[in-house]
Amino acid sequence: MTFKKGDLAVYPNHGVGEIVSIEEKALGADTVKCYVVNMVHSGSKVFVPVDSASRMGLRNVVEKTSAATVYSCLHERNPLLLKMNWNKRYRYFQDKMRTGKATDVASVVSDLLYLKRKKGLSYGEEKMLHDAEEILATELSIAEKSDKEAIRKKIYRLVESSLKTPAR
Repeated sequence: MTFKKGDLAVYPNHGVGEIVSIEEKALGADTVKCYVVNMVHSGSKVFVPVDSASRMGLRNVVEKTSAATVYSCLHERNPLLLKMNWNKRYRYFQDKMRTGKATDVASVVSDLLYLKRKKGLSYGEEKMLHDAEEILATELSIAEKSDKEAIRKKIYRLVESSLKTPAR
């Protein structure tokens, strides 16, 4: 998968960013071609080597037609998380966030909101919920060409409605 200047891309744990340039960077004795990605949420710049971008998880924003699949993940939750201590849960969520897949980010949001309602969250889990929610709402708002706050409300509405039904 190749990107060009101006393309939007999603980078794991950072969310949506715009490819602002493609630059040669000195890495020791080698020169590496990198995508320079300006992250929408944080404003930070991330350098992703072109040759390993796909392996590192840089991907296109989900298509509008795929949004339904992402939303369906908000109805699922892992009830086994209630039996894990916060440290083990946090590592589980980190692993899911590292994939960069919109469906995994949606699962993290759903699971964390479920846990928040059932037993409360640690400080780290609260921060992860905030970050995952921001990443997901930003990507879906771009995919659907919709207001981010409207998408955020839709996410909460879908999770809340699923919490009223038995876990799958």
